Amino acid sequence: MSPIARFSSLAIALTASQPAWCAQDRSETDFQNHARLVYSVPVPPSLSRTFGPGWTRLTITRPDGTTLPIMPGETLTPDGGAIFSTVGTNATSHDGRYVVLDLTRNGVIETEDGKSSVESREFCPILDTQTGCVARDDTGAVCGGAWDEKEAVWHSQLDSGKAESQPMATLEKPTAKAVWAQFSQAKSTDIKPYLRAVLGIENLRACDPANAGNASDYAKIRAALGHSARIVIDRSASSSMPTNVDAEPTWTVTVARSWLYERPSVGSNRHGYLIRGDQVAVTQQGNPDWAKIRYVHDGHPPLEAWLKRQDITR
Repeated sequence: MSPIARFSSLAIALTASQPAWCAQDRSETDFQNHARLVYSVPVPPSLSRTFGPGWTRLTITRPDGTTLPIMPGETLTPDGGAIFSTVGTNATSHDGRYVVLDLTRNGVIETEDGKSSVESREFCPILDTQTGCVARDDTGAVCGGAWDEKEAVWHSQLDSGKAESQPMATLEKPTAKAVWAQFSQAKSTDIKPYLRAVLGIENLRACDPANAGNASDYAKIRAALGHSARIVIDRSASSSMPTNVDAEPTWTVTVARSWLYERPSVGSNRHGYLIRGDQVAVTQQGNPDWAKIRYVHDGHPPLEAWLKRQDITR
């Protein structure tokens, strides 16, 4: 399996965001609060022929001068990964604080006839340029929205066709407390998938800065990260470990590609999928449409994710 982000008034947006300059290996976009996006490391020719052009690294310089990489864990390899495109002038909210990023997640898959095929999906993360926090990382119809002309509100529709308005003031951001709660309730041995769901530990800290109230949660997350690393080492060193380490009944993927999700929601799609014939253990079923699974592959730690229930059978 190989691993696998439009808009309103141009006149208003031109005052909120403008490209500062472009060079062959770098592009910058400035914002009215003095934040700056820096795109760098263009997709090399060897990979652009497969995945197309763009940038493989995105960094924000926050108004206080500190810098933060955006999604640094999603590197581009010959098997796939994330590619950033520079944002248009109308991707910024009216107040200049929020910007909808342009991101594609790509992967090379093997089709049923043994040939390779490139799969790409567009995502539209919403970045708070004041803090560097990416609070929302959606895909699908919601990416075709537009900013309100007067307020920091993203107007779009869901994949179901239902209209949606998302005020940035009420946008739910990831927290250390929530990450730890989800991890501990799942009784998992690996916290990394839960950090990937919030786009990495750097993004979690940007969205939920460390303070006295969350210090204990961050301490437990750091401890769990160390524990997860030890588990991976132990499993890699054990050549006698059976492929199926779960006691749950085995289910089988019945579709060519079953996309992985961080939560039982179409907006939480990950850059990965299982293929027909893969066997999984179902660990939780939140509703008839979704199943949380654990997939074990030789030489790798267990993968935990949500799948559409219709994609698997006993």
